[in-house]
Amino acid sequence: MLELQSSTIAKYISHYLSGFSIDAPIGTLSFVQALQAQHLAMYSFSSINAMQGAYLSLEPEELFERLIVQRQGGYCFEHNRVMYLALQALGYQVRPALARVMLSGKTDNPRTHRVTLLTHEGNTYVVDVGFGVQGFILPLAIDHNHSVNEGPNHYQIERTAAHAKVSLSAPQSLTLYEIDLAKVFEEDCEVGHFYSHQHPKASFVNNLVVSRIDDGQRYLIRNTTFLHVDERNQTQSEQVIGSVFQLQQLLQRHFNITASEEHLNKVFDKVQRRQLARAG
Repeated sequence: MLELQSSTIAKYISHYLSGFSIDAPIGTLSFVQALQAQHLAMYSFSSINAMQGAYLSLEPEELFERLIVQRQGGYCFEHNRVMYLALQALGYQVRPALARVMLSGKTDNPRTHRVTLLTHEGNTYVVDVGFGVQGFILPLAIDHNHSVNEGPNHYQIERTAAHAKVSLSAPQSLTLYEIDLAKVFEEDCEVGHFYSHQHPKASFVNNLVVSRIDDGQRYLIRNTTFLHVDERNQTQSEQVIGSVFQLQQLLQRHFNITASEEHLNKVFDKVQRRQLARAG
């Protein structure tokens, strides 16, 4: 990274890294684990921008400005590209990969989830800071079938020659996604990104989803519902979001997100209209 200090993107990456407090040495897996957890705590998953209709550039300077400097939040193609670029600049061996999200139980969903694959000391790990409230906070080894426990969350990895499937076995049984291990280029990610925030029927175009994971606390906004899960005390609270003002207060208090009143009005109106249409 020292060789890149004169470039604009290196300055953005330096700014990004300066916001964290990581004791582990760069080049170690412990550093990646700390970076992943602290990123998830500091930068929220959000579909607010995806609901606006405007194209969201993945060019590094525009991406870092939007996600890191302005703290607007983002989704997998944004968060995981930031992580990929940062790890690559630090000298880690990384590559992008695409996965099928399987939360709905369907196995034929398109590959519209971006992750980062890290090769470290002969082992391959998935690093993911863009999966939202169901995401994991540490790198998961995907070279073989095994299970990983992180607090109350138990993850199961199923590996074949072409895929790696990541599932939860506790506190609930849930398949998260299946990673395609084929070589992926940024252009492949661009196609998935374009569909995910431009297609009129794409989930993030039509649904407000905001989440953050911080030290055993998981916060989620799903359309007009706010959910807080305390993993340490095994408690859960829920409230209905009845106004744009309430939404704005929740975003500031729990998600560290900056969003204009114009954007929030558009999001809230879209969510309410869809709910009325379904009710009718």
